[in-house]
Amino acid sequence: MNILVLFLILTVTSYKIVTKPGSNTYSFKGNFYWKIGRSTQFKQNKLNRILFDDLPLCIYRDKMDRLVAISDICIHRGASLSRGKLLPNNCLQCPYHGWEYNKGIVDNIPGCPDTKRNFGAPSFLIEERFGDVFLCPTYDKLSTQGIKPQCDIFTPPEAVDSTYTKISGNKRINRPFNLVTENVLDIMHISYVHSFGNSLSPVPFEVKYEDVGNFSGKTTFYYTAGPTSMSSIIGKVQYVKVENEFYLPDTTVTRVFAGNMIKTIVTNCYPIGKNESIFHYDLYRNFLTQPIFDSIFYAQMEITLREDIEILNGIYDNYIKGFMNTKFDQTQLKYREKWNKYFINENKYLIQKNNTNTKQ
Repeated sequence: MNILVLFLILTVTSYKIVTKPGSNTYSFKGNFYWKIGRSTQFKQNKLNRILFDDLPLCIYRDKMDRLVAISDICIHRGASLSRGKLLPNNCLQCPYHGWEYNKGIVDNIPGCPDTKRNFGAPSFLIEERFGDVFLCPTYDKLSTQGIKPQCDIFTPPEAVDSTYTKISGNKRINRPFNLVTENVLDIMHISYVHSFGNSLSPVPFEVKYEDVGNFSGKTTFYYTAGPTSMSSIIGKVQYVKVENEFYLPDTTVTRVFAGNMIKTIVTNCYPIGKNESIFHYDLYRNFLTQPIFDSIFYAQMEITLREDIEILNGIYDNYIKGFMNTKFDQTQLKYREKWNKYFINENKYLIQKNNTNTKQ
């Protein structure tokens, strides 16, 4: 029995995979699943380089049409792997010295036939849901190092409801992702910033917040429809009901009810650098569902984003959180509270680790 146990220990140890760069470079980038794009962006035989909070990643589809997300840094001399190519053997070949990576593991080194397949580049969790691609950049499947995602991927009910039509878009914004996300959750800015708002009656009423779950929250409120808004012109309503939700780490859901008309805007925003983000949106609607009307909603989103970006560019970097709050800021404050609770930074990780060791 002792010999069998020793054999199993040696076997497990011998198959331990070492990856570089180490987990300290990615563990504290945001321990959740983040939407990084649409499935259609990632085509077979095409290597894609993305930055996630200054972490370079190579994302591609293998020959079996499965998405792979690995570090874009070759562990030999630091070359960008996304500048290489996908070989017929399903390996990614580095453009510098020809090292071959099989989903992150170094499978072959030219001129070194005895290469041991127990080292490579970190390989991250990546999922596809309803045409969207989600990445967890804090956990390496190969070395099993880092931090696993805190919660499941959120899917809006509209994504599986055939009565809705959807358009999608994205924009690079030179502002921090959390500022962009909190702006979407700001219920008071609508009539002051946006041309579709009602500047004559800008204050929302019957505002009610509720926790949806550990990682999510929802505010319901009403406001007087703007005279030039679709709610007034097409919906012919005086008051609009809005449900404003968030799901960590970066998802917002804004549902606007105008009679039987419902428009839902789902947004995601992930960091590519300290002061840069990629913003994604999906706009669902159950009215004017024919494709001929898509251009109207694309134009509406373009105007809305332009107005938002203009105001965000005027916010001072050192004072993003401000000094005071009102009852209309509750949604952003709850989002911030849950983020601070569930986002694991280095200090929090060390405290948790020390507490675990103490209990043992």
